[in-house]
Amino acid sequence: MYAERIMNLNLPFVRPEDSAEQVLSLMDEYKVRHLPLVNGEEFQGLVYEEDITEIDSQTPMATLHARPVSISPQCHLYDLVGQWVKAEVDAMPVVNEGKYLGSVDAPSVLRFLAEQTHWAEKGAVIVLEVAERDLSISEIARLVESNGTQIIACATSQAADSSNVAVTLKLQSEDVQPVISTFQRHSYTIQTFMHAPEVEEEMRERYDAFMRYLKQ
Repeated sequence: MYAERIMNLNLPFVRPEDSAEQVLSLMDEYKVRHLPLVNGEEFQGLVYEEDITEIDSQTPMATLHARPVSISPQCHLYDLVGQWVKAEVDAMPVVNEGKYLGSVDAPSVLRFLAEQTHWAEKGAVIVLEVAERDLSISEIARLVESNGTQIIACATSQAADSSNVAVTLKLQSEDVQPVISTFQRHSYTIQTFMHAPEVEEEMRERYDAFMRYLKQ
């Protein structure tokens, strides 16, 4: 999961001879606020829309001070996202020894996650809420596997004001009723589940039966 595998080769770059007007038009076409400035193969910096709007429309990019924002092709996805968020850009140039290779943008990251981390594959999703002190991914995996299925992707998140962790599990199977029952027996709190047709249908039937009971 490195930048060189994630980058988008179709995102355009600008050249020193391009005018501010041309670059703004290109940014508008691709719906971005930042584009790399490249001379031949040499990366010269990242051009910001806010800087271009302050100069004459015919000013060439060669006179603009592009900002030194980039990552290496070996930058891991986790570091990439961290640097990307910190820089607050929508295109992060990938540069190797001064040579521009491509850029990482939001669609390229989402495409990579969908294709390589199994999030786009068929299977149910379960979200658990676990006290941070009790969190054990290995124990959660053991409980899932005891029901004849596997976790194919896992993510955790935690609100700043909470001592609980939300654990999102993507499972290999859509039949998650046995897994849910196992988690409940072990006192896990299930926030929600998705893409489990059999369980969802059962819940709908229970709801319909309950509503019929209320109307009697």
